[in-house]
Amino acid sequence: MALVAEFSLIRAGVERVSGRGVGLPVDDVMLARKVKHLGMAMTARLQRLLQPHGLVEADFSALMQLFGSPGKSASPGELCNLTAQHPTNMTRIADALVRKRLATRTTDADDRRRVILRITARGERLARILLPQLSAEVHGALAAMSASDKRQLDRLLQRLATSLDAHSGKSRP
Repeated sequence: MALVAEFSLIRAGVERVSGRGVGLPVDDVMLARKVKHLGMAMTARLQRLLQPHGLVEADFSALMQLFGSPGKSASPGELCNLTAQHPTNMTRIADALVRKRLATRTTDADDRRRVILRITARGERLARILLPQLSAEVHGALAAMSASDKRQLDRLLQRLATSLDAHSGKSRP
């Protein structure tokens, strides 16, 4: 089903719930649901490109963080923060990247309790193959928006992030 059609059905359901005396802020709930659904739709689009390489979006996100880090390495804890993953899932991601020889796992020379993941040459080659494809997919998804629209959306999403940070009693995953 197309996203626009889904949004229409979701809105109808939210309005029914609100009409049952719950008092939901329908427009706010719809914005939150749209953000969630659009994120999931984007992930699904990217996943189709990653699947033939045996990766899921979370694996690729961690690989890109390694590729883009100053030393092409990071601790799993750092990657959790940068990829919005729980530590248990980061363990799975690290295991998958190491198993596929896209990253290595070593202990930090200064603190043997700290694990370091480092992208391998094979991981870099895969990133260089996939990045143009993924970039084209993202560009296509945003093609209906002007440069001004994109800047405005970026500012609004930044404000949403600031608001979530300010109204959250606990940290993200």
